[in-house]
Amino acid sequence: MPVISETGSSGFTLLELMVVLAILVLLAGAWPLAAPHVFPTQRLRNEAQHLVSMIRAARSTARMTGQPQSLEIAPAGAGYRTQGDNRDLPIGMTLGARGGAPGSHASALTLYPDGSSTGGTFELSLSSHLTTVRIGRLTGRAEIIE
Repeated sequence: MPVISETGSSGFTLLELMVVLAILVLLAGAWPLAAPHVFPTQRLRNEAQHLVSMIRAARSTARMTGQPQSLEIAPAGAGYRTQGDNRDLPIGMTLGARGGAPGSHASALTLYPDGSSTGGTFELSLSSHLTTVRIGRLTGRAEIIE
């Protein structure tokens, strides 16, 4: 409650300002804990970007070494891996695959030295949200479809 001083100016007491600052500090401290639960779409987008970066790295490795590289989905869609890196998905998030080359394993993607791949689509899901990553067969390029 504003207090009027003897000079006639109004303002806030030091106690009121301290209470407001304490509330702001508590809210700022709680934000990192609450943000992932508030924004599941952002969590999916971040994981999709990480998946795309791993696909691009595997594609580059295949082109540099002349050896095919693969990306495989872990059982129950709990993560994925390439020859050099394993990635576990956050709790509640799953990864599935569909498409790909005829005769290829649906839960794996192979990237060839010429830049091509077996192609296909990976789907990341969290609750009722879904983000799709599509990999082209001829170019091996990965793109996020929202």
